[in-house]
Amino acid sequence: MRTGAEPSVGLGVAAALDALVAAPIPLLSSLGSPEHYATASAELDAAAGYYRDAGWLDDPRRRHRSPTEPAHLQIARLPGRQQGIEVAWFDSGWRPETGEPGAGRWRSLRANERVPVRLLRHPGGPRPWLIAVHGQSMGRPSDIKMLRVRRLHQQLGINVALPVLPLHGLRADGFSPARQFASNVFATNNVLGLTQAVWDIRRLLGWLRNVQQAPAVGVLGVSLGAYVSSLLSTLEGELASLIAVVPTSDLAASMREAAPVTPAKRRWHRRIHDHRSALVHRVVSPLAAPCLVPHQRRHIVAGQVDRIAPPRGAAQLWRHWDEPSIAWRPRGHVTAWRGADYDDHIASVLAADGLRHRP
Repeated sequence: MRTGAEPSVGLGVAAALDALVAAPIPLLSSLGSPEHYATASAELDAAAGYYRDAGWLDDPRRRHRSPTEPAHLQIARLPGRQQGIEVAWFDSGWRPETGEPGAGRWRSLRANERVPVRLLRHPGGPRPWLIAVHGQSMGRPSDIKMLRVRRLHQQLGINVALPVLPLHGLRADGFSPARQFASNVFATNNVLGLTQAVWDIRRLLGWLRNVQQAPAVGVLGVSLGAYVSSLLSTLEGELASLIAVVPTSDLAASMREAAPVTPAKRRWHRRIHDHRSALVHRVVSPLAAPCLVPHQRRHIVAGQVDRIAPPRGAAQLWRHWDEPSIAWRPRGHVTAWRGADYDDHIASVLAADGLRHRP
């Protein structure tokens, strides 16, 4: 496996673009107050004990309950320039465990309780579906263009569902670190957010299989969505295709590296991103349990000069998944999933995995 690339102007531009996109991350990290850090540290102590007593550290899959499909799902067609796009809504139905650290705060985030899902559907009978899972700071109508799924919808004749992750898009509830997922202050928010994200997608899977009669469902995740999709694969093995694009596989390390800009807050940041953070994040790590999706249906796309999800994360996931197909692109985090060659690769992978409509 070769992760490096020969230096070039294009690689330099890709790395610079990553740096530009990543620039606000330390600023958002700096929004944490001394009280936030003190609360986060106390929650880490409590979470380590709670997770151990619950058995989640020994078997992280025990953290995840099995959901049912939504009992009520509303669908509306969007007007105007968004013609052809529908939005479905269903209740998440997920709640933290009683007494779980951070549970009270999470339950107070009322906008997070409903899950919007944008749909691209063909008329007629059942077709294969692709679930496209967005990245950090996404979850908007522009995801259809950003994730480049309309071409897949048209070229492969498949239907596409784009769920909004917890605390993103219409589910967001402010910029405070206490109301963020992913948060580099509150590790418990990451555990809660990832658990709910996987629950929501499994609910969506149930609707696609049982109501839409999907003959096959694949999942494509980008960045944070790749992490969610990888975690999903430790619980759901009957996926026709699994594609992790610019993935990270160690969220604790990613949060630790996203340090605030001021020296005082960097010190507080280091104090909470210690062994406790790594332990707590273990219960939602895709590396803590085997991938259940068949080996030939696992795929990774990674950027060789990725500055946001460095190549080591993709390499870790590749090894954990027993070295499946991996496409190393001479791009960065932002540019690795751009261009006709990327579109062609994804379409080819999905078609080979049987995710295409055959009239």
